[in-house]
Amino acid sequence: MQEIVVDATQLHNFAQTLCEKAGLRPEDAEQMAELQVQTDLRGVHSHGTRALPGYLNLVLEGKMNPKPDLRIVTEGPSFAVVDGDNGMGHLASTFAMQIAIAKAKTNGVAAAGVRNAGHFGAAGCYSIMAASEQLIGFSTTNTGRVSVAAPGGAEAVVANNAMSYALPTGERHPIVLDMACGASAWGKIGTLRMYGEPIPHGWLLDDKGQPTDDPGNSRLLAPAAGPRGYGLALVMGILAGPLCGGLMASSKDNDPSEHFFMAINIASFTDYDTYVAELQQGIDKIHTSKTAEGVEQAFLPGEIEWNNYDKWRESGIPIHRDHLQSLADIADRLNVAIFWKW
Repeated sequence: MQEIVVDATQLHNFAQTLCEKAGLRPEDAEQMAELQVQTDLRGVHSHGTRALPGYLNLVLEGKMNPKPDLRIVTEGPSFAVVDGDNGMGHLASTFAMQIAIAKAKTNGVAAAGVRNAGHFGAAGCYSIMAASEQLIGFSTTNTGRVSVAAPGGAEAVVANNAMSYALPTGERHPIVLDMACGASAWGKIGTLRMYGEPIPHGWLLDDKGQPTDDPGNSRLLAPAAGPRGYGLALVMGILAGPLCGGLMASSKDNDPSEHFFMAINIASFTDYDTYVAELQQGIDKIHTSKTAEGVEQAFLPGEIEWNNYDKWRESGIPIHRDHLQSLADIADRLNVAIFWKW
């Protein structure tokens, strides 16, 4: 078997302990564990605890600040910019989205940017924060390395920036669009390699700009949907980069990341219950829509991940042995006992 099923609560406690042992404050370690295990529960392992050893190694190597002093460098009634003090991107991003949510509740719409911080994990974590408060949430990032070519290009010119919208739907889970602007997230490619599955044709390009199925022959991604994904990646990188006082991805050289968040108060635009009723009607139509042969149902964006979340909270999270081995390795370095049996 390639996977071992682990209990979500135990994984959370284990991740929190690792973060504390690496030097994070207890409350920050708990926040990191919460976001990463939430991501694992939704089945997005590439951006969940599988990424934790990389983050903690940066801390242990002195390349990331374990106890950042988050501060607002500029703000107004409906905006703010946060300096992440070269700490975990998750911490500054949570802080920034909390600010955007609070301001949007008063002013209808608000945005917050983050600069000088690390990778922020899954973009959906922060848009979901807003949706849980009956707001529409948006998040995006300007990652630290270009890896996506322009249509027809043979070198990377934009980063594979992620973007996410989350829209509340009443009593149901929110609709969550969480996507990379390249043909795939690099973490997804890593997951396919881990499971020995082929890389879909058209995702990767060689140094001549030609499609390749060999991940060992490429660190270059095609943009999702050609010029559309390329345009999105460029715009997301500007929103979360120069707008927040950062750099274009093409100007970066292992520099910190920047992030951008927005919250929209539905009640400022329309009656919330009326909005929910209309969404529920639309959702029901999508769920009962005609499907192609062999397809059981049409799903909403993020719905498959929510199904994982609901199931695995009770039954445990199936995690690949290589993923767990990387956690065991950092645990050994930090003298923390693992809780699962091989």
